[in-house]
Amino acid sequence: MTEEVPYQSIDSTKSAYEPEETQPQIEKSATESTPLTPSSSIHERHRVFAPLNIPLYRRRQTLTILVWWLLPWTCLYISLLCLRSNNSYIFYGVVAYIIWMALFRNFTRRGGIRQQWLRRLAWWKWFAEYFPIHLHKTCELPPDRSYIFGCHPHGIISLGAFGNFATEATDFEHIFPGINIRLLTLSSNFRFPFYDLFLSMMGLCDSSKESCNYILKQGNGNSLVLILGGAKEALDARPSDEYILTLKNRKGFIKIGLTNGASLVPVFSFGENDLYAQVSNPRGSKIRQLQNYLQRKMGYSLPLFNGRGVFQYAIGFLPNRRPIDTYVGAPIALPKLEEGKITPEIVDQYHKQYMEALTHLFDTYKAKHGQASATIIYAEADSI
Repeated sequence: MTEEVPYQSIDSTKSAYEPEETQPQIEKSATESTPLTPSSSIHERHRVFAPLNIPLYRRRQTLTILVWWLLPWTCLYISLLCLRSNNSYIFYGVVAYIIWMALFRNFTRRGGIRQQWLRRLAWWKWFAEYFPIHLHKTCELPPDRSYIFGCHPHGIISLGAFGNFATEATDFEHIFPGINIRLLTLSSNFRFPFYDLFLSMMGLCDSSKESCNYILKQGNGNSLVLILGGAKEALDARPSDEYILTLKNRKGFIKIGLTNGASLVPVFSFGENDLYAQVSNPRGSKIRQLQNYLQRKMGYSLPLFNGRGVFQYAIGFLPNRRPIDTYVGAPIALPKLEEGKITPEIVDQYHKQYMEALTHLFDTYKAKHGQASATIIYAEADSI
């Protein structure tokens, strides 16, 4: 166990974590995943359907998660309805919007159109209370520089990263004043008409190199969050005491940091991998090969996961209620170098330093969350 550094715990919600007595608990195993079928002895000891006397505030929390899940598909459905409309203004308006998205829109690579009033809505407080999500500060981050926050693990859909860095539900702007942050995501997430506006207003941007450089060049305090494991890491997201992080060959963020002189900040979210069970898909298996092939073709990984439903706890796409505790580590200062002077040796040096800092952050706080024996495995991105 490494020496614990002092930290300030910031509770993102007004109420402490309240376990859902009727919801099956996920057992953690270092060697096998939680089964997807609701026939295990765990489920037999618990009620499958939600009782009718669930408090209204918990229903409200569930509603926010449901809306968040359905929003992109709702936007797509509305777009298709508009394209079938007999009203020429509606039809040509949506056609013009789609053409603009495809040919002229560039704000997703230019810092977005973040709206703080939207990020501060009470709706997102309810979103964070569902799990709940907590943000923990381990040291000060001076606003006189820019930062690249590396967020781990990816989980199935990175709900902790969204709650902490795309909203003000956990009071990021007050915990780290002067840090103007952007959460980066796949460019394919901006292909849904109207949903792209929502994401940009929440402060999300394209994760391309162009987007990263633009944000970091806007001056001190302008920073970004990268979920470094990416879509491939989602295939290893399951309740376990072994955190498999796809980081060994992810070095592009080091080069971006060196180009802009931005400090690296490791971030770890305990509980992110506990939100869903996932079908066993060990590396090299047929199902994993198929998932890798589809991910390469589409840009998305397709983990076969299971959570809960709205009125029952056995099966569904909603996440289980598990606390997510996100720790923001100490910054690693990087020099600002011209691209021609960034050698593989320099990149490897800071990449190793980053992994050591992330491991230290993990080892320092894992016992607080009942995972004293947990370990991080740094893996390469497997391929077919």
